[in-house]
Amino acid sequence: MLSANDLLSQMASDLGMLLSHLQSIVRTAPIRYKVFHIPKRSGGLREVAQPAREVKAIQRWLTAHLGQLLPLHEAATAYRTGASIRSNALQHVDSDYLLKMDFKNFFPSILITDIIQHLEVYCGRQYDSSAIKLIAYVCTWAPKRQKPLRLCIGAPSSPLLSNSIMYSFDMRLSSAAAADGICYTRYADDLTLSTHHPRVLANYPALVADIAASLNYPRLKLNEKKSVFASRSGRRIVTGVTLTPDRHLSIGRIRKREIRAMYHRMTLGQLNQEEQRELAGLIAFANDVEPGFAAWLSGSKKLET
Repeated sequence: MLSANDLLSQMASDLGMLLSHLQSIVRTAPIRYKVFHIPKRSGGLREVAQPAREVKAIQRWLTAHLGQLLPLHEAATAYRTGASIRSNALQHVDSDYLLKMDFKNFFPSILITDIIQHLEVYCGRQYDSSAIKLIAYVCTWAPKRQKPLRLCIGAPSSPLLSNSIMYSFDMRLSSAAAADGICYTRYADDLTLSTHHPRVLANYPALVADIAASLNYPRLKLNEKKSVFASRSGRRIVTGVTLTPDRHLSIGRIRKREIRAMYHRMTLGQLNQEEQRELAGLIAFANDVEPGFAAWLSGSKKLET
């Protein structure tokens, strides 16, 4: 069983750092963050805190080791090899009825105490309490230098820790859903439940809230205003991907028009480097959701969907 000192020594050796320098970085890790804001799809701004380069290196080293120990439920479709927004949406494309829900302030709601409890359950045989507290400490952020320490969007360790810490929630909700003939997936804080059976989903907002409230950790609250019921006769969107009535995936007409307009501006030399990178990302996303989109955009192929 490794102690905090053992962990630091191993980390310093692997990262090629002086132990004293590593210890100094670890002591101040929760305040070594740059904060900025990005637009939300629903409007407003989302706060993102990105750790300093040295803290990122430490977090990546830790997640490489923790990834072998921490459980991930198959319903969790974000931040893992082979998973994508497309593969998440694809699981619901054949459904007739859909329920979408999400959590309020998902990442910031996961506190250092939650992470410590989770690591004690699943990593207690490999690390003693001092090592577990060190891991949780170096993977959390002190907003405005204030406690409690918490996860944040933008840290390399947040995807693994947030996915794994939801294992009990995913297990309970997935089990209940399967018994009712419902498909359940979670992409970060976006919950999607779908089925062929009418009215089966009606009780699930209350059930999901009950499961979240019953957890020992973390303490999460649903964003009830954003819960959406939909059916095949209406507009169904899962993590930004449109489920068409004929059981295909699409990025949607509005986004296609936006990409096409940006692409036209690029051909006229009107995009700066940052805008060109943004366009490249949008085209890659669109081509993943609708294979052949890039060829269609360039005029060399007719898009099928």
